[in-house]
Amino acid sequence: MNKMNTKIPAFTLTEIMVVIVISTIVAGLAFTVLGVVQNNMRSISDNYEKRLKIESLETALTIDLNSFSSASWDPIENKLKVFSPIGERVYQFYSDSIVTDIETYPIKVAQKMFYFEGKSVPSGGIDAIRLHFDKKQESHYLFLFKYNDPTLHF
Repeated sequence: MNKMNTKIPAFTLTEIMVVIVISTIVAGLAFTVLGVVQNNMRSISDNYEKRLKIESLETALTIDLNSFSSASWDPIENKLKVFSPIGERVYQFYSDSIVTDIETYPIKVAQKMFYFEGKSVPSGGIDAIRLHFDKKQESHYLFLFKYNDPTLHF
């Protein structure tokens, strides 16, 4: 018996190098796709958080506009004041947030419009508000209004 002539079953160096190159390409593609997925998830999360903040502001403004008897806008101090004989709440508008005595809303408001009885007003008593949050998309806005007391007209 000649033990020197028997071959051991194994892969050649070329076959191993081809497998390593293909594995490297697949791993590179997987990491690239993972990076894209992470960026998309981060973007979705940011949009969701922004929408939650806007909805929280919308809820607070709706409650305050309809629970207090009057509302007024002061463009010099950039303040929205809702008040009644028993209390008041002030919304201070800054370039990057809206602050009340209860909560801070880290939302950038691009444009503010105020209305009284269907007409745009620059200051004073108001009964409706339109806030735009993004200059690029018209869909990022709130329109809030106050149910007016009919005795105002008597």
